[in-house]
Amino acid sequence: MAANRTESMSTSGISRRKWLKTVSVGAGAVALTGCFESGVKELQAAGMKTAHFPSATPNVNDGLVRLSSNENAFGPSQKAVDAMQGELFNLARYTDATVDVLKQKIARQEGVSADQIVVTNGSSPILFGYAEWITENGNKLVTSMATYEGIPRGAEFMGADVTYVPLDAEMGFDLDAIEAAVTDDTTAVYICNPNNPTGKIVDPAKLTAFAKRVSKKAQVFIDEAYIEMSDAYPANVQSQLVADGHNVVICRTFSKIHAMAGQRLGYAIMPADQAKQLGRKLRMGGVNYLALVAGMASMDDHTNLETMRKRIRVERNKLTAAAEALGRPYAKNPQGNFIYVDTGMPHDAFAEKMKAKGIKVVGRTWPGFDSWSRISVGTPEETDACVAALQEVLA
Repeated sequence: MAANRTESMSTSGISRRKWLKTVSVGAGAVALTGCFESGVKELQAAGMKTAHFPSATPNVNDGLVRLSSNENAFGPSQKAVDAMQGELFNLARYTDATVDVLKQKIARQEGVSADQIVVTNGSSPILFGYAEWITENGNKLVTSMATYEGIPRGAEFMGADVTYVPLDAEMGFDLDAIEAAVTDDTTAVYICNPNNPTGKIVDPAKLTAFAKRVSKKAQVFIDEAYIEMSDAYPANVQSQLVADGHNVVICRTFSKIHAMAGQRLGYAIMPADQAKQLGRKLRMGGVNYLALVAGMASMDDHTNLETMRKRIRVERNKLTAAAEALGRPYAKNPQGNFIYVDTGMPHDAFAEKMKAKGIKVVGRTWPGFDSWSRISVGTPEETDACVAALQEVLA
């Protein structure tokens, strides 16, 4: 049975506008920190001083294999790195013109118009900005249990009514139940595809048909953060729905297959009038220039992207094989760079046991799945270390 969960902001003392401002500042800080972290070694190698910002460089030398945040451990395209290095002396200019170039590039790739695209520092500003849009346009969201919290949690925080529909028997989105939960006063439906944390992907034909029907009542937001990692990419993408004029939003990020989480770059495709409105709200001073440069270079490096898909699939298969061998239930046929497995123990206890073995996994879980844990793919050496730890912890 679907549950309605509402959290009012009236007792928090924080306005929606102030909260979004806090989020945007935090996102900017993350972008700067990520830039520093990824650039320190290169700057040192070039003989450039780095002593003036050591405090901004997070400690990543704690010896843990980090498989907790769905980061792409293989790193960005060499062409993206080269492009950034070639633009280091061009950071004095604002990025409006460069954003327009990226929009045109995305438009050609996705078969939409540039005025339907919003580009931001990572996809998080889009998700939280959209959560506010929900509260301003009816205040009701329908989504699934055990899915990415960006929009649902943000909407709840700002006082929206969120209906959570249980997963189906195979731990995927139950599209029929979600559609049944949509009413005439529903504002939006959120679908994360592939889903985080389960990794399940919706059959593209079913999702297309679902979106066409449901978008006549409520806007359908499809979060495709991991879509480029899916085995059947690009057949799974749904941007054609926007091109055809349906009331649909598609969201993407460069943090995953492009391995640019530290540089912060994301975009959404939506109806042009909404893109204009949301774009003005989320502009917030512009987009990270080096991220734009790297993103465009990475988009053009098709060989790297195809190689990345294969590498991720190999390591993902190692994790699912380990779950099978240990007899642990897991969400079958995952299509992101992670798996979702029932560890048979409280998630926080599992995280502590894995940490003792040198592996960092998610130390929290989703409501109703207390013994389940999401484990990210790493490099071959990192995944092998994780499998060895699983064999000890879950034996």
